[in-house]
Amino acid sequence: MAGKFELKKGKTGKFSFNLKSGNGQVVFTSQTYDSKRSASAGITSVKKNAVKDGAFERKASTKGQPYFVIKATNGQVIGKSQMYANAVSMEKGIKSVAKNAPTADTTDLTVEAPKAKAAPKKKAAAKKAVKKAPAKKTAKKAPAKKKAAAKKAVKKAPAKKAAAKKAPAKKAAAKKTVKKAVKKAVKKAPAKKAAKKKAPAKKKK
Repeated sequence: MAGKFELKKGKTGKFSFNLKSGNGQVVFTSQTYDSKRSASAGITSVKKNAVKDGAFERKASTKGQPYFVIKATNGQVIGKSQMYANAVSMEKGIKSVAKNAPTADTTDLTVEAPKAKAAPKKKAAAKKAVKKAPAKKTAKKAPAKKKAAAKKAVKKAPAKKAAAKKAPAKKAAAKKTVKKAVKKAVKKAPAKKAAKKKAPAKKKK
């Protein structure tokens, strides 16, 4: 795998970059920059100077550990390596930088990932809501109950009609009683006339 530069922003708001070899190991770390633009310029400088052996300055820490720095053409230190256990390991580190830096791509870690990816979750929630919506359609059962009640009401209605049909029977009974009363009255009336005819017989005395 090819090496790469990783541009990042620190907690203090300053910028820096690391050069990683093909196996992902950090072989070079820059100084801090006040702006992203300056850090990007530092990466360009490392790419140009990494092919020059004179740009590498070999040093040792206070504990005697060897390391190296890379200087720009103006003599400014661009960054430094990690601490090595011995000079042989340091020389391998220099060769790794010289090999990977010139063609390494830059990964900008200061750019935040787009938040638009969270939108599909809302769409998924909307789809769930749509799927649950048909459950409300069970409310259509209500008309069935109303229809059943209406049918019962229709069945009961003929019973009322039957009651209505019984009413004429009462009227017929009433007519019969009236006719009987009239006949009795008619039969009694001649008896009264006969009594009137008998009355003149008393005048002969």
